Amino acid sequence: MKFISNVVLVIFSILFQLNCYKSLNQLEQNQFYVNLSQIDWENSEPINISYGWKFYWKELLDPVALQTHKSISKVPLVDFRPWTNLTTSKNEFPAQGFATYHKKIKIQISETPIHLVLYFSHLYTASKLFINGELMQEKGVVSASIEKVRPDRTNSTIDIKTNKQELDIVLQIANKDFYHGGPRSEFIISSPSKMSLFKSKSLMVEIFVFGLIFGSALYHMFFYLHNRKQKAFLYFAIVCLTFLVRIPFLNSKLYEYFFPIFSFNLQSILLHYINVITFLFSVLFLKEMFRSNQYKMIRYTFYMGALIALFTPLTPSTIQHYLNFIYLVVCLILFLFFSLFLLIKHKKEAQGLYFMAIALVSLAVFCFLAISLNYYGIQGGLYLIIGYLLYVIFQTVSLSKYFAFVIESRANIEMLLHEESILALSKQRTEMQLMVHDQLGANLTDLKVYLERNMPKPIDTSSDFLNLEYIYQKVNSIIQSLRNQLLYIEDMNLIFENFITGLHLTLLRRYSDVGREFEFSTSKKVIEYFNQTKIIGKNQSYFLNIFYMLYEVCTNDIKYGLGESVWLFDYVNGFFTINQKNMFRKPNIPSPGEIELKSIQQRLEQLNGTFDISISEVYFELKIRFPVERSLNP
Repeated sequence: MKFISNVVLVIFSILFQLNCYKSLNQLEQNQFYVNLSQIDWENSEPINISYGWKFYWKELLDPVALQTHKSISKVPLVDFRPWTNLTTSKNEFPAQGFATYHKKIKIQISETPIHLVLYFSHLYTASKLFINGELMQEKGVVSASIEKVRPDRTNSTIDIKTNKQELDIVLQIANKDFYHGGPRSEFIISSPSKMSLFKSKSLMVEIFVFGLIFGSALYHMFFYLHNRKQKAFLYFAIVCLTFLVRIPFLNSKLYEYFFPIFSFNLQSILLHYINVITFLFSVLFLKEMFRSNQYKMIRYTFYMGALIALFTPLTPSTIQHYLNFIYLVVCLILFLFFSLFLLIKHKKEAQGLYFMAIALVSLAVFCFLAISLNYYGIQGGLYLIIGYLLYVIFQTVSLSKYFAFVIESRANIEMLLHEESILALSKQRTEMQLMVHDQLGANLTDLKVYLERNMPKPIDTSSDFLNLEYIYQKVNSIIQSLRNQLLYIEDMNLIFENFITGLHLTLLRRYSDVGREFEFSTSKKVIEYFNQTKIIGKNQSYFLNIFYMLYEVCTNDIKYGLGESVWLFDYVNGFFTINQKNMFRKPNIPSPGEIELKSIQQRLEQLNGTFDISISEVYFELKIRFPVERSLNP
């Protein structure tokens, strides 16, 4: 928590220092002509001159035309904002149209050479800039004929080298399709060094945020690749990637440093499709996060909205931009309310949901702040970037805590099931012992006692009592078999507590019953593996399969083998290996191809393993190798 608070503090400290420019005082903001000749440009912060611009609606005036221009009415002074947000003389201006903005600045007292820089973000949507009568820049195509207007969406940095005392700035803007028309954000002037510092700070924030989100995306993607069942991590990683694609287009247009400049329409379509992907995978993320198939209507609303949004770029450009904006706002509101509803409903599940709530609130505040500022013509891209970062940070913490809680809960459930299975097995064994003792065991014991009392001593092998001797031996064998079965149940119980010990005792008992010697050894890696691995829940069937397979190997050895049986159990690079060696009964020593181990082979196929048989002189050797299940790797 302390780390998160420190990160947030650093972010806001950086954000607080970004708007490091000065604004004109209240008196100068209402003036068309501004005197900045007393400014020490090399040591002064950049100055925002986005106030007091003469506004000529439906006129594209160059500097020469402005000198001879005679307005019927007084030319209004407006801020450097979209004309769609202006109201002058009770007139409202539509988005489609064109206009000229004009402003004069006195930059020095003398007429010495001076180097200054102008900077402003992209306009709505094509523009021409004149400085002291000279055309300095044209973005897109500006024309009084709306059909000829070609938009452009790039920021502008203009170097000015002059020895004049004043700057006469004329800006022509034309808009055809976008729902806003005119300028936006700040119009800043400063020395090259101060402007470079101003832009560098913004770039540093974007790179810093980009790096953190990129790291988060990689982390969640690798987590998913390691555990494919946790799809929430995959969906969140994709959401992070969509943020990464969007960041270079939001504020400083960072992509321009690496790729050719995209056209305005291409950028709009690209960002729109990124929005569609973001909302789709955000909804899938919520579905996986809360593991609920309820509220299908809400999810289908997102799916239908995404399907419709895929075709909005095919509509006329004027309608397209409105539809894209509506889709963004409606889906954002719906997603936020849906997320908060799920949080409230599942508030008892995990502490991580608290951080998820902070993430959603942060995203909501900064997204709506950025959207509102952009709508009114103020640069809001940086606030949106900060919103992305806060959302990713707190959502990452939320995911970590939430899945730690889920894993702990599942572990507790598996442990409870394991304890219940052991208890059930113990009860079953006890009941079976009672049943055998009370019924079959008692009857056989009575039969044995009866035979002992009625058999003559010494036994005359030539008499009819020979059959009684056979019956007596048979009864003893049956009782021993019953005892072995009861011990086998105990061994099954033991392998869940200690697999190696249970396996060792089972094999030792079987070899002892037939008078065979038995040597069983395990490597240190096997001991370490089973010390770290608990046989609970779903993995019980996996280890039972191993136990049954080795039991079959033992049975096969007892049936055909001779002498001491040597076993070696090892674990190497994620694979179990078992080597079993014994002598063959003479005189029939088969070749490896004549030996059939069908039951062992069937077990190994389920374990994705292989076996190999080798026979040298009178010795038989079986080598078994199979991989450990990925989920069981320590």
